[in-house]
Amino acid sequence: MTAGPRRILVVDDDPRNVKLLADLLTLEGYDVSSASSGEEALQREPPDLMLLDVVMGGMSGYEVCRAVRADPRTAILPVVMVTAVDPGEERLRGLEAGADDFLSKPVDPEELLVRVRSLLRIKALHERVEDQARALAGLNDTLEARVQAQVEELARLSRLKRFFSPAVADVIVAGDAADPLRTHRAEVTVVSVALRGFTAFAESAEPEEMMAVLRAYHAAMGELVEDAAGTVERFTGDGMVIVFNDPVPVDDAARRAVALALAMRAAATGTLAERWRARGYDLDFVVGIAKGYATICTIGFTGRLDYGVVGVVTDLALALTAAASPGQILVTRRVLADLGPNAAGESIGTLALAGFAKPVEAYDVSGGGRDAAAPAAPGAPAESDAGSAANVFRCEGDVWSIAYQGKRFRVRGSRGFVYLAALLGQPGQRIPATELAGLAGDPDARRLTTGEMRASGLHAADGGEGGEVLDATARAAYRRRLGELGEEIEAARAFNDDTRAARLQEEVDFVLQELASAVGLGGRARKAGSAAERARLNVTRAIRSAIERIGAHHRPLARYLSATITTGMTCAYDTEFRDPIGWVLR
Repeated sequence: MTAGPRRILVVDDDPRNVKLLADLLTLEGYDVSSASSGEEALQREPPDLMLLDVVMGGMSGYEVCRAVRADPRTAILPVVMVTAVDPGEERLRGLEAGADDFLSKPVDPEELLVRVRSLLRIKALHERVEDQARALAGLNDTLEARVQAQVEELARLSRLKRFFSPAVADVIVAGDAADPLRTHRAEVTVVSVALRGFTAFAESAEPEEMMAVLRAYHAAMGELVEDAAGTVERFTGDGMVIVFNDPVPVDDAARRAVALALAMRAAATGTLAERWRARGYDLDFVVGIAKGYATICTIGFTGRLDYGVVGVVTDLALALTAAASPGQILVTRRVLADLGPNAAGESIGTLALAGFAKPVEAYDVSGGGRDAAAPAAPGAPAESDAGSAANVFRCEGDVWSIAYQGKRFRVRGSRGFVYLAALLGQPGQRIPATELAGLAGDPDARRLTTGEMRASGLHAADGGEGGEVLDATARAAYRRRLGELGEEIEAARAFNDDTRAARLQEEVDFVLQELASAVGLGGRARKAGSAAERARLNVTRAIRSAIERIGAHHRPLARYLSATITTGMTCAYDTEFRDPIGWVLR
């Protein structure tokens, strides 16, 4: 499109006509030039508009107009023919020659300017269309190449997302990070996670059952890895290896690694663990974290390449995972040092790890720390008593805070925890079951859960010898609870919450068992033994249930309590063959 003032060429062999037209157009801001013959006009650079006299010496205006239309450069040039003869006859001949408009002599100035502006506007639209057509043609010429480049970029991004989080992959594709697949050295923090007991589970489980466990496990862990912007280096069945500080360097790789480990353990010991326990799967989550230099490269062969982190640091993380106890997060000294001076990490001494000639000093950061990372997810170990090696068993509102051998966790309580705390506070003392039952108090008027029913006096009459196993109030309470459980199971299944549905079904089974034991032939109520016998049964059940729940978080502590807590008509924390352990109870 022409820039600056529009150029108009006046073609006339009469100088007076040329001057008149040029003066009018110049006053309107046009750039006006003139030619005294058709031959001269055709040799000029094409203008934006031509005012062409019909009758001239040499070439006539019609001949000039035909020549203008025959030239591709001027095919759409606006041509206004100026004539002093019969307008009707001249208009037909001019249209045949390709003229766009006509003016009669003497020229009316206002009519001249209106027609010039109109034709120049039309020419500007033609030029815009031509520019757009040329641009479109240029885009079409490069479309195939651009599409191919985008396809290659998407394919590359897809390959990268197999190893890296989407955010990291986007940074790489944008060119803000070095090519991660070229061989290079980097200092990385490696997180290795695994499920303890998976091999035994896989040997006994059906393949479909095993894959369902892995799918749910990998889905939950994968979401956390993406949120932490970690790089998945490999899957090893039930295990994963995640890398921080490559390909995108970060200043807090160790903190990110520990934060991810805490979040993953919270998920594995929360909803997933409940689902596994409901189905009888004995699986525990363990983590090992190490820091060091590694060679990062692609490993494999043509058609099958993987992102690999090769070095002692990866082997060390895997070895720590193999040495970890259920629920433990073991780290090396270098990782602990990067967490900051206030990080909570308990030394577990030196470990003789497979594949390493020298013992490795390891630290347990299962309880997290103030500087370790962001707060752990609900269900993760509490930070109370962080940094303390004390053994803790105390009630904090609706939950119990427990620590043993450096590992801390919190669990929602029940009456069995009250009984355990009483026994742990009096090592070696034998306490009647009736006295322990009195510690928990009588049930109040609110709706009781099955766990509370189990540990309360509701399933034993208040009478003495020969009372009903379940009195009328207790039986009515159980039946009401059965109705509630049925509704809750339907709601859980409607929301595809299989874990909750399985847990509620277990409660249904227990209630049915209790009712069956309390009702005999003909619907007659069965009689119970003495109050002491009922107390023994209730307390024993409550303690066993509490130890089982502790075992879901800390197997060694559950084993210790199972070996030292005796139940019966009298109960005790029996330390006759063991050194008594001091417990922080308040």
